[in-house]
Amino acid sequence: MHKKKIGIILFLMIVIIIITTIIFLYVKLRENQENSNDLEDSAALDIGIISYEGTFKSKGVVVRPEKNTLTIMPTEAGEKYRATEFFYYETENTLNLKQKQEVLVTFHYRKDPNDLFEYDAIIDDVEILKEESNIEIPRDIFVKAYSSKDNILISINKEKSNNKGIQFTITDKNELKYNYSTMKYNLQKYNSPSTKTEIIHTEDGGTALPGYDPYPEIPKIKDSSNEFNYAIDENGQVDININWSDVYGELEEGEYRFSLSTVLQSRVSILNEHIIDYPYDGVIINMKFNINSNGEMTIDDNNVEIM
Repeated sequence: MHKKKIGIILFLMIVIIIITTIIFLYVKLRENQENSNDLEDSAALDIGIISYEGTFKSKGVVVRPEKNTLTIMPTEAGEKYRATEFFYYETENTLNLKQKQEVLVTFHYRKDPNDLFEYDAIIDDVEILKEESNIEIPRDIFVKAYSSKDNILISINKEKSNNKGIQFTITDKNELKYNYSTMKYNLQKYNSPSTKTEIIHTEDGGTALPGYDPYPEIPKIKDSSNEFNYAIDENGQVDININWSDVYGELEEGEYRFSLSTVLQSRVSILNEHIIDYPYDGVIINMKFNINSNGEMTIDDNNVEIM
């Protein structure tokens, strides 16, 4: 009789374990299904997503409203779908939105199965949450949305540019101008690659090729600041007159690159998740030129790059 009770108890324990295991596996299966559905509805920018089609929503403030395009600045810190400080999307629907409206946008996306990072997003619906958001849109985001580097022209005064310095004028034809208030420059000289391949022996017993920089900065002869303050005039022009002979000396014969960039204070993202080190309203200007044996500068307008 005693053995019979023990057998019944063992049988009940086995049944309980089996039922508990079945319940546990069912719960985990449901969790995996829910996670899978969440992934299908998330944006294709998240690395590792295998889903090729789905929907996602984004709250944001309208930066640039157009009939067939929408530019918004996301306002949710927890968004999974944000890769930059704002989105730009095209739509076949006619949108009647206003700048600074707070909206909830529903997107439908299709991802390229051959590329984890490429996808096409179509606007399904736009719901207006507020007619005017109390979230301020930073100026540099407006600049990025409305202005273009293609509207910046560089005019070089070739008669007064030589081995001692350079003079040129920046003309910004954008309605919303880029920031030129403080600029810094540096000079680099072309360094032709070595004809000899020298192997470097590393500390861990391995080998490596030496690093090669085609345009290393010229050593300064004087520890002086290379930052300048500029004011843009009513015509959108900035006159740049730089004498680098005190900092770098008079340039000898050779090929050079001159770089001028905006000095801007970094700002915290609107989402308070990261810091934008280089705001969108800054510019970088690169120029390649040659100095001959007489100290004269030769520069081609095609060798001027604006970034």
